[in-house]
Amino acid sequence: MKKAILLSFGWVLLTVSMLSAQGTAEPLPPSTRIVHHLIEVSFNSTTVLVFPSAVRPVDRGDRDILAQKQPGVDNVLKLKAARKNFEMTNLHVFTADGRLYAFDVAYTDSLATTHDLRPLVAEIAPSPAGGIVHLSQEPFNSEEMTQLVAAVRALPGFRGSTCRRDQMIFRLTGAAFSGPVLFFRFRITNLSRLDFPLDFVRLYIRDRQKAKRTSVQERELTPLYSDSMRVIPGKSHSDLVIGVPLFTLAADKQFLVEAYEKNGGRLLTLRMRNKALLNAIKL
Repeated sequence: MKKAILLSFGWVLLTVSMLSAQGTAEPLPPSTRIVHHLIEVSFNSTTVLVFPSAVRPVDRGDRDILAQKQPGVDNVLKLKAARKNFEMTNLHVFTADGRLYAFDVAYTDSLATTHDLRPLVAEIAPSPAGGIVHLSQEPFNSEEMTQLVAAVRALPGFRGSTCRRDQMIFRLTGAAFSGPVLFFRFRITNLSRLDFPLDFVRLYIRDRQKAKRTSVQERELTPLYSDSMRVIPGKSHSDLVIGVPLFTLAADKQFLVEAYEKNGGRLLTLRMRNKALLNAIKL
């Protein structure tokens, strides 16, 4: 009995201590806040943001936003809605000069716009409260990356994961790695007579199975290299090389690659297990 009383008294002291600690917490001062800018994205058109420096990591508040760097132009980011009428969310973009850009993103059915953000540099200039981050360097310079991509294009072909839908074939035809970068070569074959304008390619890792009453966990992969998006004419095919940070998959995870048609409804999805990654060739 005495022991139970002592334990109860101890819990009371711990609870009082926790409440006291919470009562002393103070909100962050307004001077620490980074200004958020409102932008709108559409399902049928692309919003383009031009930054004063190369875009590095992008953090999306919701998977309903598609964000992709413009291949070959490091300071341009393209945004699009993955579905119509999503709830407002946020987006944070880090750039190579150490700045952080914060946005509130809303959906619109209107035609998307293009924004030159270079005049904003003064507004978020480096300062103790200016959203400055320290970013690691790219694993390869442009010349090294060009040589590696050429080697990936020359890889012998093999039959990997395949998606067949809407008279389209989306197939993994090669995988290789060098240092911290894992490269994939895909082939998109258009069996229809209609052109397929490739708009976005989204890469992410997610749970293989969803348990009841639980959410699906996803992790987006930002490409370190990607070929320029292109149009695949009817009755033809085109190859696409993409490089991402090196990774492997746990047994309960899968790797998905989604290719979106611009201003259209065709969506091609590849699903890969860890076996495809472990068979990658060393360059």
